[in-house]
Amino acid sequence: MFAGTIAAAGNYRAQLTNMIPPIKASMAEKTLSQYWQSELQPLWQRFVHADLISSDQTRLSYSYYLADNRSQAVVFSTGRVEMAVKYIELMHEFIAAGYSVFILDHRGQGRSARLQPDPHLGYVADFQDYVSDFNQFVTDIVQPTGHRHHVLLAHSMGAAIACCYLQQYPHPFLATIFGSPMFGLHAGHIPSPLATRLVAVIGWLRAKLKRQDERYFPGQTSYLAKPFAENLLTHSNTRYQWLLQLYQQDPDSQLGGVSWTWLTQAIRAMASIQAKAQEFMLPVLLLQAAEDQIVSNQAQNNWFDRLPAPLYKQKIILTGAHHEIWMEQDTIRQQAVAAVNQFLGGLL
Repeated sequence: MFAGTIAAAGNYRAQLTNMIPPIKASMAEKTLSQYWQSELQPLWQRFVHADLISSDQTRLSYSYYLADNRSQAVVFSTGRVEMAVKYIELMHEFIAAGYSVFILDHRGQGRSARLQPDPHLGYVADFQDYVSDFNQFVTDIVQPTGHRHHVLLAHSMGAAIACCYLQQYPHPFLATIFGSPMFGLHAGHIPSPLATRLVAVIGWLRAKLKRQDERYFPGQTSYLAKPFAENLLTHSNTRYQWLLQLYQQDPDSQLGGVSWTWLTQAIRAMASIQAKAQEFMLPVLLLQAAEDQIVSNQAQNNWFDRLPAPLYKQKIILTGAHHEIWMEQDTIRQQAVAAVNQFLGGLL
């Protein structure tokens, strides 16, 4: 089904013949180590883990878990540097509610093939490659399993990928949930438009000079395990330390900073997302982290404010949250889960 018109978007509710089940937050922050050993790791081992070869012959790693009833599925589009297992706590919550879950490691990260000799360099030749990969994943892996309802859940860079995908391809999704979407980058004290123009000019100069070498954007480095006190991702020390342990146990999944090419491609994609906001036709929940210092909340607001007026849409600002909403403290995650349940319930 392709959400090409407002009328088409309005028909989604009529298709929900069964209630979409609510999920329940695990509230596992204090016991995460034991929870990982007793529940999460055994569940992850029961997933199907396989590879998909993209149209340009790039190996893409993906994982999924099928519920018995094949009624509803949630498909994840992950953020930059992320690996699939990072979402096992959230996936467990959806599985416990009766959902099947599907997740893809985007090219150049997680367990998918790296694209540069330096495996830590964040790189993509064209942002559209991410979008095409995701379409192939949904078409070849997700849809053949025959679920009745599909929900798309995307974080940060994954939300930018998902937004482009939804506007370009026929798709099966009833609704989408964007967490901390990368619709603009946080530029600190530099005005975001100025920072964007500076990067664009330097990218143009590099292209003019035919600079083919890929290197880190200034200030970016290879993978570095920062202490909790220096992180800008979450207030949950427990979940942050658990994540660092995952990367220590699987060093091949480690990824560092971005390259010039990745940044210029991301900026172009974000500009396109903003320009096409009025064409977005799928019911959407935007979860905004109030203390985000990775992506721009103003850019999210600009996009949301341009959405079509009749569209079923919600924006929830999570007070006190850093960028990684699903890795945050229990109280913040509980608010996010409640927002998801309210939003999905409104589809009925």
